[in-house]
Amino acid sequence: MTTGDTVAEAIGIADFKRAMRSLPAQVAIIASRSAGTRIAMTATAVTSLSAEPPQLLVCIHRMARPAAVIEAAGAFSVNLASVGQADVATQCALPGLEPDERFERGCWTASPYLAQPLLEGALVGFECELVSKTEHGTHFVFVGLIRHVRFSDGEPLLYHDGSYREIGRRLDWRDHEWDNIGLAF
Repeated sequence: MTTGDTVAEAIGIADFKRAMRSLPAQVAIIASRSAGTRIAMTATAVTSLSAEPPQLLVCIHRMARPAAVIEAAGAFSVNLASVGQADVATQCALPGLEPDERFERGCWTASPYLAQPLLEGALVGFECELVSKTEHGTHFVFVGLIRHVRFSDGEPLLYHDGSYREIGRRLDWRDHEWDNIGLAF
């Protein structure tokens, strides 16, 4: 944003990180396999992009090893972790591990179309074909066309304020004294 010749300054990295810690997010494990290398990482920067065609996007630091593997494979998986998979999410988040060491926890199988690693028991496993990569700041934004999806039962593993969390009690408009005229649930 510019005002005349003055460019508004962005917030500092400390404020950015503090603010993002307040944003609860589903824990996802992004995985990819190319040639003889498979790698996985834990992330929360995953979101839907469009339903037609079905696409999602993931944000990965450009220096992170999974970025190169995803680009080489032209494919990746996104596995939405369940509460019981906190150990798998932690394993995939540890710095300094060799790529195959990230798969020592959890049961992993190859996806049916693109042979990408899918985590058994994940609430949802998406098999994605890479359709674009864009660089923004320190990260690449990868867009994947969803070729296959697999579902499991369970509760989602969330990340908030630096730790894993579970969803609490459901809050519904019926639980409150709100005037529900005009609400469309």
